[in-house]
Amino acid sequence: MLNQNNHERGALSVISDALPRLKGTTQKIAEFILNSPQETINLTVTELGARVGVSEASVVRFAQLLGYSGFHAMKIRLAEDIVSPMLIVHEDLKPDDTPATAVQKAMMVGLRSLEDTIRILDMAALETAIKALCDARQIVLFASGNSIPIAMDLNFRLTKIGLSSRFSIDPTMQEMYASLTTPEDAAVGISHTGSSKDTVHSLRLAKQRGARTICITNHSAAPLTRYADLPLFTATRANLFREERMDSNLASLALTEALYVGICIARSEDMVQAVSKTVRATEHRKY
Repeated sequence: MLNQNNHERGALSVISDALPRLKGTTQKIAEFILNSPQETINLTVTELGARVGVSEASVVRFAQLLGYSGFHAMKIRLAEDIVSPMLIVHEDLKPDDTPATAVQKAMMVGLRSLEDTIRILDMAALETAIKALCDARQIVLFASGNSIPIAMDLNFRLTKIGLSSRFSIDPTMQEMYASLTTPEDAAVGISHTGSSKDTVHSLRLAKQRGARTICITNHSAAPLTRYADLPLFTATRANLFREERMDSNLASLALTEALYVGICIARSEDMVQAVSKTVRATEHRKY
């Protein structure tokens, strides 16, 4: 559908040019995007499919038909068409903002995301997730992209308090960990969008193996939630196509902190002994 020059063109132009040649499902998707481009860039592939009344696969095929690697790549180009460069950095910023004002706005957005997450948090699901992690023979963590540091931090802290936790930044290793889980294990998938293919695939593998599955995401209709026995949701405002915004990471970190604190309370005696051992083992690394 696309020629080589289309990669230099805006997504709205590409879709508009293609529209007369589209039929059926692809035509419906194109018309929705052209009529609601601002809404489209704030939707996941699952949400767009639901709005249009088509499958996720149809949305992905539509994007690939136009020459993009997938829906996310198309959404980035679409956002570039309608969003100013300053808003791409942060939605609340203005070109004439001072550095102090910019910092204030960024911090306030982070605080709002934490407050909103507390309001929507399902405490019963959180308590059940904490128990599942406490009871697990081992815990395996799955994450990709900007969720990797969050998983690394949780893995470090779980190990420090004596739990058997595994995480690798390599998606192949994550798949291997998932394939070796059992019903005695717990698996945690972390993804702000809930649409990261590697994370979804690994959590699905773990669920198929019978592990107790937990996910941390911002989207209740995301693909990741289908394979989570216990979905835990953050609350951050629509963020265009910038998934790495501070507020989304803060909200995810807050949820992992809640899990960690809950585990420490439930395993207080074992936790104290484990921390004592791990601190002594690593004390030579500090002056």
